[in-house]
Order: sequence, then structure tokens, then C-alpha cells
Amino acid sequence: MKKFLPLYILLGAIIICALLLQFRPKPKKVESLRLVTPVEFVTVKATDTQIIIESEGILNPKTESAFISEVSGKVIDIGENFYPGSYFEKDEVLFEIDSLDYVERLKAAEFQMAQATLYLAEQNALAEQAKADWEKLNFGKANDLVLRKPQLNQAVARLESAKASVDSAEGDLQDTTFKAPYAGFLLSRNIDLGTVVNGNMANAVAQAYGVGNGEIRLPISEIEKQLLAYEESKPNKVRFYHASTKSFLAEGTIDRIEATLNSNSRLFYCVGEITDAFSKENITSASALQRSQFLVAEIEGKLLESAFTIPNAALRNNEYVYIINEENRLIQKKVTVIHKNKDSIILSDGLADIEKIVTSPIPFFVENMPVEPIVK
Repeated sequence: MKKFLPLYILLGAIIICALLLQFRPKPKKVESLRLVTPVEFVTVKATDTQIIIESEGILNPKTESAFISEVSGKVIDIGENFYPGSYFEKDEVLFEIDSLDYVERLKAAEFQMAQATLYLAEQNALAEQAKADWEKLNFGKANDLVLRKPQLNQAVARLESAKASVDSAEGDLQDTTFKAPYAGFLLSRNIDLGTVVNGNMANAVAQAYGVGNGEIRLPISEIEKQLLAYEESKPNKVRFYHASTKSFLAEGTIDRIEATLNSNSRLFYCVGEITDAFSKENITSASALQRSQFLVAEIEGKLLESAFTIPNAALRNNEYVYIINEENRLIQKKVTVIHKNKDSIILSDGLADIEKIVTSPIPFFVENMPVEPIVK
């Protein structure tokens, strides 16, 4: 009996395993859930759209120049507003040069003119006498030499030269008192009391800029130049903002487009103009425009008919957008980009009115993938 005990145990184990396999519970079928990606979208509609070209530049006065003395001499007086940062009026005396030498030159020139006037009178008298004597002798027609016309011409030229010398001497004497050519602000000066000034273009005595309009050179690309559609008779409007705070500062117009393409940047430059950008009254204001101030500009360009405007995030690979169709599935459409700026993109075609444009990032795009639309 003990001999067959292992066999009985093995047979019982086989029977138990068979029963367990026969009556084991069947696994329940569980359907796997398909994940649906939630996406944000915006709806668009074709409207008349104003192109806005963004640029930036430095504000400079329309009038800024170096002051150069036309005469030489020692500075003997400085005007009360001839100091850096000061405001001066047009024709205000800024400084004076010792005029003694120029007074003497004027007197000498006046003496020469008096002599030339006397000489011309003498030659006129001699010419009239010569003509009368010739007519008494009845020798026929007198030539120019007999009538002393060469001497008369010489006397006239001598008098004109003397007058020119007087005018030059008077001008030099007036230039010893240097008057401001315009109203403005002094930037810097290179002279003081006792300084000897040399009257030539190489030595500027001061640097200043005038009150009035300001200019800003605004770089634009070749495409932006076409979108600008500049017309001299109808200048484009420009809005200027503070570069840091983004606050609105002024409105101006495009005065001109420079004819030269920059060889380094390959950009064109249009020049924006702000009327009365600099004035005595506004210079102390907290919101006043400042010389050499860096400004951000928004230039009004063409007005497009039936264009679409979408957020920057909606454009994919610079030429596609993702659309949510009626079945809440994602499809891709190719579009034509007209213009981009920091906030939005303008499209000319490729879309239909009231389409749902996806603005959310899509890591893995599959055509007709299901999505859950979320209004942005």
C-alpha cells in the first residue's frame, strides 16, 4: 500500500489542477479609454485690417549744428545763456570777440572807397572834357580811347572793389558779436573768457540744437516698405511709445523714405517726424520727449480688405494653422502670411469665416485626431 502512495498523491494533484482549470473565473473584458487632447481655440472672421509696422529708433532734433566763428580774436564777453543746457532765443548774443582790429579794417576800407569815389568823379570829368574837345575839332567819330572809356571802366571797377571791401569789413565787425541763428538749447561749448578764437571750420566753438520738430530714423525691411505704401501727399501716421514703460508719448508722420538701402543691415530707413518735439515749455515736463531718447514706433501701413488676424501662437511652421472641424477633430490648413508683429499675424487667404483656430501647443499632431475644444 505504501508502495503506491506517491502515485495516488500525484494522481490527486493532477485531478485538482484539472478541476481548477475547469472552474477558473473568466477575465472581464475592459475597453481601453482613448485620451482626448484639450485645446484652446479662437474664432476668426475676415475684416478690413490696418497694417501696423513696428520699428524703433533714436529721437534727434531736426535742427542741430556746430557754431563756428567766422572771425578770429579774443573772447571778451560771454552771454548769460551761453552755458551747456541753457535755453537761448534767436538772435540772442552768445559771446563777443574783441572788435578793435575789425573797426580799424572798416575805417581803412571806407578810406579806400572814398578815394575810389573821388577817382571815378575825376575820370568822369576828364571824359566829358575829352568828348567836348573832340567835338570842337570836328574830327569825326571818336574812339573809346579818346573818350577815356577804359579809364572810366577802371574807375568804376575800383569803386566796386572798394565797396566790397567795406561790406566785408562791416560783416567781419558784425561777426565779432556772435548771435544765435535759432532758438534752442546749448549742448556744449569750447571757449570761455580770454579764449583766442580761430575763424575756421575746423574749430567749432559750441554745439547746439533748435526747438521745434524732431526726427527718428526707423528701419524697415523691403517687404515692410511695400506694405507702408508711402505717399508724399498723404503721409503715414506714426505712434511713438516709451521703450521701457511702453507708455504713449507722441504722434507723428512719416516725412520721407531714404533712397539708400543700408549695405550692412540690408534695411531701408523711413524718417518719422514729431511736430514741436522740443520746446522751452516742455523740457522740464516728466513726459517730455528728450534728445537721443530711444522710442518704439507703430507705423500705419496699407488698409487690407477681408484679411484675417490670428495670434502668433496659432501659426505652425510659418505657414500652417490647426483647425477644429465640426466633429471636433484636428485638421491642418496652409495659409498666406502678409505681415507679422509681436502680438498677431495677418493672413490674406487660406481660412474661412468663423473657423476655430487652435492656439494651444500641440506636441504630436496627427491629422483628424480628436480634441476637446476650450474657448480661450
